[in-house]
Amino acid sequence: MLLYKFVLRVLCCLALPFPLFAQQDSLATSDSLLIKQLEQEMLKQTETTQTLSSQTQSRSGISTNPDMSVIGDFRTAYTGIGKRKIETYLNEVEFQIVSVVDPYARAEFLFSFGKDLTTGDHEIELEVGTLTSLSLPYQLQVTLGKFKPVFGKVNTLHPHYFDFVEFPQTINNFFDAEGMFMEGISASWLVSNPFDFYQELVLEIGRAGSQPNASFVQGGNDNLLYSSHLKNFFDLSDNSTFEFGISGMTGPNAFGFISAIGGIDVTYKWKPIQFNTYHSFIWQTEAMISNVRDTINSNIQSYGFYSLMEYQIEKRLFLGSKFDYAEFPGINNQYDKVTSLLLRLQPTEFQILALELRNIQRNYASDYNQILLRFIFGIGTHGAHTY
Repeated sequence: MLLYKFVLRVLCCLALPFPLFAQQDSLATSDSLLIKQLEQEMLKQTETTQTLSSQTQSRSGISTNPDMSVIGDFRTAYTGIGKRKIETYLNEVEFQIVSVVDPYARAEFLFSFGKDLTTGDHEIELEVGTLTSLSLPYQLQVTLGKFKPVFGKVNTLHPHYFDFVEFPQTINNFFDAEGMFMEGISASWLVSNPFDFYQELVLEIGRAGSQPNASFVQGGNDNLLYSSHLKNFFDLSDNSTFEFGISGMTGPNAFGFISAIGGIDVTYKWKPIQFNTYHSFIWQTEAMISNVRDTINSNIQSYGFYSLMEYQIEKRLFLGSKFDYAEFPGINNQYDKVTSLLLRLQPTEFQILALELRNIQRNYASDYNQILLRFIFGIGTHGAHTY
């Protein structure tokens, strides 16, 4: 019996540490699982950091390469006057290169391969070559180089950005078929005002582009070209906006004196929030007055305006109309009246098919009708349009 009690006590003493050892084993197992979980989390974070780093490096690599695009403008035309009434041709190809130079500036180059309808040859021209600041204080931005001056609404556009096939006759008569270019400096300032609406003032100085236009030339003396524009933009509602602008330009003309042009532009846009993909409306009007000094004691005043409307009837289909009245700077008592109807199909931002019917009335030559068909197609990075 004594031996039995002794053995039982020994077994009890031996059994007492087992719960402690079991608890220690459980804690050790938990610690090891926790360490493994921490190691897995650290591994995931490392992989995520490496992925983000590679993405950042990839994006940085892409951003150092310029964005490039090519836009083609193919046209077919019927003109109800002259011996050669039907034309079909590649009107223009534009090659654009845009890139951020560094955090402080952006560069843009636009080369145009335009067709000379007289010779049939395509000639290359640098239409735009600019360096634009990105980080100036006081809401300022400066552009250097060759560009289209900010005068009104349409002159700032390139032809493929304009909804109608042809630019307004006022732009054609006062400047050129594609508007006006200049070489110099452009400074824009976002004006702070107590009424909290968008207001931008643009001042530009330089010389007319290498190709003279109907109003201005580069000149042979120190007379420079000066241009200004004040833009006022208002939100009328969640669905509509209104814009009013005032423009002025003065510079040397072909007579060896000074010409001056003043203009106003009005734009109303409606695009409902609920059906913005399927319906929209725009009404835009510009008016200009030109004063040309042709002799020491003589001035010639000319007037011009256009008004257009365009309504989006379906997701990809637009209807429009436009009326132009335009005199000629430096020429007395001659004018054009042009009435246009437009049907525009736009499957995507990269393809546009437009059909325009035009009636041209002139007091210095025969009237005629014209049918224009234009197909715009583009590849590469497609920049956002100016609102």
